[in-house]
Amino acid sequence: MFGAHSIELVFENIESIVIPIHRVKELEFGELEPIKDDSGNLREKYRSEYLSLEVTYQDETELDYHHDQDNSPLGMFVGNPLSNNVEDRPDILGRILEHQDLVVIAFLDQNQEVIRSVYVPWHEEDEILNRYMQTKAENGLLKVEIRG
Repeated sequence: MFGAHSIELVFENIESIVIPIHRVKELEFGELEPIKDDSGNLREKYRSEYLSLEVTYQDETELDYHHDQDNSPLGMFVGNPLSNNVEDRPDILGRILEHQDLVVIAFLDQNQEVIRSVYVPWHEEDEILNRYMQTKAENGLLKVEIRG
């Protein structure tokens, strides 16, 4: 998958979780439309009207995330003592089920640098939740589908 070591799911509030590529069973996009970046940034950015993602989990405890019990947001913010990597904190996978607000999937290299970003469809009538996003967890697979 584009030579990625892991993927980072970025949410509407800029929180994120990092999932090692070996946990990604399926990742499909619709047509990737390039996003022009005038900033000179060399990263590849795209948008797609479709996403299908399946991530493995071992048991239900990996989905037992409660944002109100964490004092630090998910993501590598300055001074954040908590990891946003599923390998370190498996329960943060449950963030995907708790809040339906996925915005970007970033492909990361072994140094956690972004190789490529894909923006997923977002329903413009809601600023907080992505009404296009559907999730389901069963039989060890956390499934996400977003169709614009």
